[in-house]
Amino acid sequence: MRKTLVIFILLASIFSCEAQPGISVEVARSLNNAPTPSAGYGKDLGDFKSGIYTITSAGLERQYTIDIPKNYDKNKTYRLIFTMHMMGGSMKTMVDNNYYGLKTYAEKDNVPVIFVAPQGYTDQTPWRTRDDKDHIFFADMLKLFKDKLSIDTSRIFCCGFSFGAMFTYSLSLEFQSDLRAVACYAPANWNIYLPENKHKPLAYFSTTGTQDGLCKYVNSDEKREGGKYCVLTHAEDNGLKQLPELPLATTPTHVTTELKGLPAEYPVMFGSFVGGHTDNAKDPGSEVNWIAKETWNFFMRF
Repeated sequence: MRKTLVIFILLASIFSCEAQPGISVEVARSLNNAPTPSAGYGKDLGDFKSGIYTITSAGLERQYTIDIPKNYDKNKTYRLIFTMHMMGGSMKTMVDNNYYGLKTYAEKDNVPVIFVAPQGYTDQTPWRTRDDKDHIFFADMLKLFKDKLSIDTSRIFCCGFSFGAMFTYSLSLEFQSDLRAVACYAPANWNIYLPENKHKPLAYFSTTGTQDGLCKYVNSDEKREGGKYCVLTHAEDNGLKQLPELPLATTPTHVTTELKGLPAEYPVMFGSFVGGHTDNAKDPGSEVNWIAKETWNFFMRF
């Protein structure tokens, strides 16, 4: 009887820890798990509100824009979505396009989300190509937001286009325990700083146009460079032993494929379309940017 009671108490403590601050996110990776509140749960916002902020990170002055819902409730947990800008863009670009259109869906579906748009451009490129200072910046922001805000630490996401997709992909190799899912629009795995891959599972979605000459679907099979290999890397890390040939669109209507044989908690999806270098693609007869729509639907699975 005593042994049964001990087992019951242990099981109860495991399941109840999903809703407790400070518990590892690894505990909360089941689908539709209970929120995992950050240390900021229950804290007043004070003077930390929507706007532009500057912090010192890795010896650099860095800026970011944060968008906190006007009806913020310190006793409610919020999804956190990072949006990484492209070359020629900035954090203002992310604000102007409603964070790749995701804020439009959040407001429409009444989903509590905090959006963040960090500013790159510290070494003549949108995001750093030779060192990990952008990764340190990301980690510093995460630590700050978890302390000040009521974040659901099991539902932190990141997305980006072009150079922003390259940076997002780079983060996806190191921050798998922090990020629940990422979306990369025209990613590349060269000409960007890449950390050593931790090979931990992560939900992954990316898109590449069949006519994209900048961030190619295949840049080098020998070196495993290109959007194709960004997809297959995460498929392997998520447990897929036999890698498939990914279907490519051959008509104006896009083709999105979810790879089979992966755990429901860690899906990998690839969207192909006949087109060039863009994060705004529409099927014939449609006014909907399916990339934004499918990203939102993908993030909301978790």
